[in-house]
Amino acid sequence: MGQIEEGRLTDGKGTIVLVHGAWFGGWVWRDVARLLRAEGFDVTTPTMSGLGERRHQLTSEIDLSTHTDDIVNHIEMEDLRDVTLVGWSYGGMVANGVLTRVKDRIRTLVYFDAFDPKDGESLADLVNAQPVRDMALAGQPVPPPDLAQRWNVTDETLLALCADRVGPHPAKTMTEPVKGFRERPQGVNYAYVWCGANPASSFAKFYERASKDPQFAFVERLPHDHVVALTDPQVSADVIAKAARL
Repeated sequence: MGQIEEGRLTDGKGTIVLVHGAWFGGWVWRDVARLLRAEGFDVTTPTMSGLGERRHQLTSEIDLSTHTDDIVNHIEMEDLRDVTLVGWSYGGMVANGVLTRVKDRIRTLVYFDAFDPKDGESLADLVNAQPVRDMALAGQPVPPPDLAQRWNVTDETLLALCADRVGPHPAKTMTEPVKGFRERPQGVNYAYVWCGANPASSFAKFYERASKDPQFAFVERLPHDHVVALTDPQVSADVIAKAARL
């Protein structure tokens, strides 16, 4: 894929809001955001409760509604409009909830190797994760995975970076279902980006579904693993910029 094309959002008013996944924080987008800003895009990288620089706020009561509130409040308090909302991984669960609340502020929704739940579905439902349900009932957070084993991260510098920043994730966010997302709202552009290095990934089915859905104006497969925002920020920025111009 080539470099980011010259120019910014067509009306010059939009903002790209990058929503991180489970165990991570807004920091995961650092290099991607820098590349997008260098090309003239306005970019924000909010961190959700209990994670990243907000890990001191971790409690067993944080659920999907909490994280949805985090992003909705960020968008409303910053008075962001014409937003390109990018949800990575678990961030797709949050993004669908955000869309039901502030649809009039969202221009494009990008599922970046992300879950795309229907109304009433939780992340635990989508991956059939009984251990996560047990942790939620016990009030325990979900420990982070081994990045080398789970997502083939082998760069020692990246592993060291993540070791200090990736942390436990509040389990109730994975067991509370999405509410109110009964149909995909009209008037919003939809894009799906699948990191398809592992054909058996949890996100393959969402990519296939998006490929057949006429509401999706942009569907792309990258030959990368799930944490491409860290392993190849240039490719990540390129594809996000492309989707933001829909």
